[in-house]
Amino acid sequence: MDTTAILKTVEHRPWPLPDKPWVMTQIWHELLFAHWPIEPSVLRALVPSMLPLDMFGGQCWVGIVPFHMTYVRPRWIPPVTALSSFVELNVRTYVTLHGIPGVYFFSLDASNPIAVAMARALFRLPYFNAVMSSERQGDTIKAILSTITVAVPISAHLPQNLRLYFVP
Repeated sequence: MDTTAILKTVEHRPWPLPDKPWVMTQIWHELLFAHWPIEPSVLRALVPSMLPLDMFGGQCWVGIVPFHMTYVRPRWIPPVTALSSFVELNVRTYVTLHGIPGVYFFSLDASNPIAVAMARALFRLPYFNAVMSSERQGDTIKAILSTITVAVPISAHLPQNLRLYFVP
């Protein structure tokens, strides 16, 4: 993959690229984007009022996204296996700000305590330590999420006894 060529392909972007250099890199593997509709009035109480809710089909959506990452590292620093590879699950919804779509995270659970501490401190994101693992079994990805912190305010609006199984 030629990342230089990819970064130069910008015709499809509705907004210009940032004028500052990239800060970090990461590769996401075997993602599942599972979404549930939620009434805008319910979601409005859970998202800061300065962020307009993004809707599709007249509904707001809450997503649960499990995956694992590799090569997570700051720019100019080589990946360190113990620090740059871990499992994550995020709980999110979609918002806009000044007409630009974005993601609002209720929680981001990760299996790497150092990455959690750094993300909380440097990026002020709602990361939490979690006991999680992910493994490929034939054509199936088995994600084991033992201790996660699905954002308390939104958890009441998700399906009860939620179990996620996915095949890439």
